[in-house]
Amino acid sequence: MDLTGPDSDLYRDPDEQQQIVAEMTECIKRDPTDVQAYFRRGNAFSNLHQYEQARLDMDKVIELERAHVMAYNNRGVAHLCSGDTPAAIADLCRAIELDPAYRDAYLNRGLAYWEVNRLDAAIADLSRVIEIDPSCWSAYHHRGMIYSVQGDQDASFRDYLKARELRGET
Repeated sequence: MDLTGPDSDLYRDPDEQQQIVAEMTECIKRDPTDVQAYFRRGNAFSNLHQYEQARLDMDKVIELERAHVMAYNNRGVAHLCSGDTPAAIADLCRAIELDPAYRDAYLNRGLAYWEVNRLDAAIADLSRVIEIDPSCWSAYHHRGMIYSVQGDQDASFRDYLKARELRGET
């Protein structure tokens, strides 16, 4: 399965993302309190790997709507992609505090914990993702990699096989 092609969930057309930035910027000019416009523009900036701009837009979303769970998650991802793992963990913890069943926040916090070598915490978060959504191949994939780092090759291989199955690669 190609994870970088136009049919992939991970692929975002840069021209389309630039168009979203332009459209949302116009919306914000008309209404500087438009939470959804800041949110959509921040996501587009993130998809363009412009993480500082994404973070600034998520800051604005949170300023306007203090309990915006996805903004905390997305700002956490922007921090993580920019190398500020402690800030990422703080935002992802806040997202989980606001919504204890928010799968993506656990997934991203698990990756952040992995980044700072808190492997048991990373495994716990990735396992929580699997409890919430047993079809999340990415959680199995990443958890399997961490098991491998820890030397548990049996658990690593089981997760590898499950991730492949869920991605339709069996």
